[in-house]
Amino acid sequence: MSVSIDHTIKVLEVLSRCEPRKVRRTDLEARSQLIANWCLGFSFIFLLANGLFVFFYNVKPPSVAAKIFVIMMFLLTTILALAALIIPMIASLVLLRKWKALALNSLCEDVRHEHELAGQLEIYGVPVLKDARFWLERRVTRINASSGRFFGEKTAVVGLLATSYSFVGEFGGLNWVGQTLAAGFKLDNLGNTLLLWVGAFLFGFSIGAILLGCLAARYRYQIEILDVALKGASKESPELDVCLEHSIVG
Repeated sequence: MSVSIDHTIKVLEVLSRCEPRKVRRTDLEARSQLIANWCLGFSFIFLLANGLFVFFYNVKPPSVAAKIFVIMMFLLTTILALAALIIPMIASLVLLRKWKALALNSLCEDVRHEHELAGQLEIYGVPVLKDARFWLERRVTRINASSGRFFGEKTAVVGLLATSYSFVGEFGGLNWVGQTLAAGFKLDNLGNTLLLWVGAFLFGFSIGAILLGCLAARYRYQIEILDVALKGASKESPELDVCLEHSIVG
């Protein structure tokens, strides 16, 4: 049965608006973060007050009360700043005892969210959904082939770091980059200029490979939403269940 390309494009448009669920903080994490923010705010206020007092205090030698005030403000600033760092860590350690319940709750929320997204595709038939899945898989294959041709799917970041280190560290650091750019494209500076342009090309290619990887991950997520929609549609289509079982076994 032929599939209307307009319907396939509409499915792709719906999928383009699908986003993964944002992980919500637990009540304990939210409260601890709120307390940490207040501690950090008061720490900044005490630091500012301490600095203004020292700046405008002109009595020499300073009195004992002034010294005690400065020391107390310093201690309060330090304690509150450390509390802002430690309190979220303590909350995370407390939540480790409930990691099984939290993991199950996160899984259930993901299932509800993805079923809700897949429900937007119920008005389209199975052939249209399978056609959209075909085009998404085709695009992911092309992206993986183009980005993995030189660097591979997992080594773009390594290539990026290695390129930065090799062309900046080994040839004189940032001073070499500045001098090469200042000298411009001249015959007596041709070697350094070519090296810099090669490094810039590899740097840009690494960034492009990372961005393509993010795009492929987005398409894979859309394929997963389509699988959920197809699974729901398979309840009314027994022959589709057989096809899916064969694809899983294969």
